[in-house]
Amino acid sequence: MKKVSIIVPFYNVEEYIERSIKSLVEQSLEDIEIILVNDGSKDGSEEIAKEYKRKYPDKIVYLEKENGGLSDARNYALPYATGEYIAFLDSDDYVEEEMYEEMYVTAKIDKADIVECDYLWEYPEETIESKGRAYKDRKDMLLNARVVAWNKLIKKEIARNIKFQNYDECQDEIFILSCYSKANKISFINEQLYYKYEDNSNKNLKNQVQIKDLKDGLVEVKKLYKDAGKYEKLKNMLTFIAFTRIGMRALIELTVTKNGDLKDNIRDVMNYLDINFFEWRKNPFLKLKNVPRKKYWIAYTMYKYGFQQLFIKIYSKPIEKGNKLLII
Repeated sequence: MKKVSIIVPFYNVEEYIERSIKSLVEQSLEDIEIILVNDGSKDGSEEIAKEYKRKYPDKIVYLEKENGGLSDARNYALPYATGEYIAFLDSDDYVEEEMYEEMYVTAKIDKADIVECDYLWEYPEETIESKGRAYKDRKDMLLNARVVAWNKLIKKEIARNIKFQNYDECQDEIFILSCYSKANKISFINEQLYYKYEDNSNKNLKNQVQIKDLKDGLVEVKKLYKDAGKYEKLKNMLTFIAFTRIGMRALIELTVTKNGDLKDNIRDVMNYLDINFFEWRKNPFLKLKNVPRKKYWIAYTMYKYGFQQLFIKIYSKPIEKGNKLLII
């Protein structure tokens, strides 16, 4: 059994895939397997992957399948993973040479189910740091989690028993929240070991979110926590996650993609919460005062995520006082 299996689905990324694979075969942790999943590529990336397979036959597993998307490719590869821990790398990204050694050693010392590290977003014009911190407890983890799959090392028994859902935008989000329902110990490395590449087109596409996918996924997450016997203790945090994430997505879709109407969006989100998280109005994490009830979710989301200018356009004369937002 290998120490770490790294799953790398790829589709038409001949410009970037060699950089990704090279960063893996040069890892300081030698006892790893690299699972390359050709998701129906039609460019030169297939030959690049096969050439690395020929050079490193004992380290690389090469798989081929028809194109089915990122989630489908990851799920396809999971049964082939033999590593004690599993990681995911997007095929246009790359990692530091010592990433998986540091993460594996931390996992063993801490007896952790999941280990995560910091990372850098690389855009053509700028590089943005993403810095996190160790979570105090499970509640803190749920409220402040960075819900991406690729900066984490996940115990095989957890990763292989939770499937990625075939969503356009939120597959990582739902997968990681689901993994947290099974994890007892999560450790953190305060080093930027992962480089997440994004071109400008991808940066813009991230705004075009699929709210329906997220709604369906959060209902599945709720079910997993219920099945694990952890929902009652954590329902306030899970409700808060649903409230803020659905609210934020609705805001972005309304203001960026121009889809929908403000009142319709508010009504739709409130109906969803009433049906699936019916105690949301009493949630202790939602204590923003002096905001009309019908505007509650959108006001809080704007406040939490810093949409001050957008808020000014929709509401008249909002002012901040302390940690409260007042509508006048």
